[in-house]
Amino acid sequence: MPVVPAVIVKEGFAVNIPLDKHSQTPIYLQIRDYLSRLIQSGKMPALQKLPSIRALSTSIQVNKLTVIEAYSLLEADGLIHARQGSGYFVNPTATSNFTLRSTFAPSQEVIISQGGGAFFEQYTASIQARQQRDIVDFSSGFPPTSSSDNFQRVAKRAFTKAGDILFQEDFPQGQISLRQLIAQMLVQQGLEVLPDEIIITSGSQQALSLVMQYYLQKGNGDWVIVETPTYHGVLGILENLGAKVIGIPMTAGGMNLELLEQYLKSHRPKLIYTISTLHNPTGITTYIAHRQALLALAQQYECHILEDNAYEGLNFEPVPAPIKALDTDDLVTYISTFSKTLMPGLRVGYIVVKGEHYRHLVKQKLLNDLHVSTVSQTIVSEFLASGHYRRHLSRVRTSNLQGRNVMLQALERYFPDVVSWTIPKGGLFLWTHLPDYLPIQAICREALAQNVLVASGAAFFPGGGYPAMRLNFCHTPEDIEQGIEILGRLLKNYLTPSFLKYQGFPLASM
Repeated sequence: MPVVPAVIVKEGFAVNIPLDKHSQTPIYLQIRDYLSRLIQSGKMPALQKLPSIRALSTSIQVNKLTVIEAYSLLEADGLIHARQGSGYFVNPTATSNFTLRSTFAPSQEVIISQGGGAFFEQYTASIQARQQRDIVDFSSGFPPTSSSDNFQRVAKRAFTKAGDILFQEDFPQGQISLRQLIAQMLVQQGLEVLPDEIIITSGSQQALSLVMQYYLQKGNGDWVIVETPTYHGVLGILENLGAKVIGIPMTAGGMNLELLEQYLKSHRPKLIYTISTLHNPTGITTYIAHRQALLALAQQYECHILEDNAYEGLNFEPVPAPIKALDTDDLVTYISTFSKTLMPGLRVGYIVVKGEHYRHLVKQKLLNDLHVSTVSQTIVSEFLASGHYRRHLSRVRTSNLQGRNVMLQALERYFPDVVSWTIPKGGLFLWTHLPDYLPIQAICREALAQNVLVASGAAFFPGGGYPAMRLNFCHTPEDIEQGIEILGRLLKNYLTPSFLKYQGFPLASM
């Protein structure tokens, strides 16, 4: 098919973008790839302003959401940045950041199912693995646990200050002092809320369950949109509620917005579940234009959003304010937790919800449990009030960044070329995308036989999906090196010409 270049002229700078709308490569990737080559070659110099989203979409005759996807990827690659009210500009350091560009580009297939996942099996397997010291557990969604003298000192000081409060019942929405401290913390992240708009929960898992029970009627078959892949704990909740799940595929820049709009229009779901920052399981963080567009679609189709930012605070570089910060219609409910950042065993999470929904969720919280442990709430309050939490996060981010870089280097050394992976800018794990012909379950079983526990990607899809693995990089360099070498060897065993020929698969490059 002929490829017709689209010519963009903006502020004296012409850009020819050859697009092949019949290619298997999505248009947003064609735009990203072409502009990134221009930037890397110096043909688009540092601080050059890019065409506006409207101008580019009009010129090349594509949906504005397509351009948003392309620009979000360029931002994720470290090649451009957005200036509030001014547009997008080429980064001065684009060339040096280009080495961290992700090759993650999965097929864009929508999955419709009744919940699913394998949360129970994977969670219990990870807990059991922690009882064995010789297992490298790449499957966990939590940071490594350790008891430190610092934690004990903070806890002792918290207990001394609390006095009799530790032994008394409390409000279902949580201690006012903790809610005040969380509100102050969220302001620093760009989200302005009042203490009386916060509900303390027993971790984010309870928060997810409460919110979904509130917005969805059990057994009613309500439609819900999730990203695919997504957090497998949510899939279990949705299956229990009997909800109908629409899985919108992730791109390297976030949920596919064009497909999202299509299914908002056709199915009128009651809820969109999204993880905007350090997505579980891919580690992807969406950019401001993507967040604005997602919220605009939700407003247009009157659909509530549940924004789950369980890994907030573990970012290696600044991230945009939550979608909730942009919300003026009380469509967004925001949740997070201290289980991923401080101590999993404390089980302290929270919900941010405004308007009429707040009272209803507090009443529902009371019916689930009277209140979160006063001991856990008091400890978290002391960490926040004393400044120890901020210093703790700084240490964790430094350690996690080292682990991520060690894992990326190991993946380059040991994994075959046909495997791609994300490059998260924080969090605990990255996502590896395998060819369709690799038997992921067999690979996971063989890895476990060699003391490496892996989370198969199948658990993170409501049904179907593609072969993948979520890999937690919060380990020692020695464990990461050992575990990735074993996985790489297993993958290559299934990519030998003899095996592929025997299975009737196409020969793959190693």
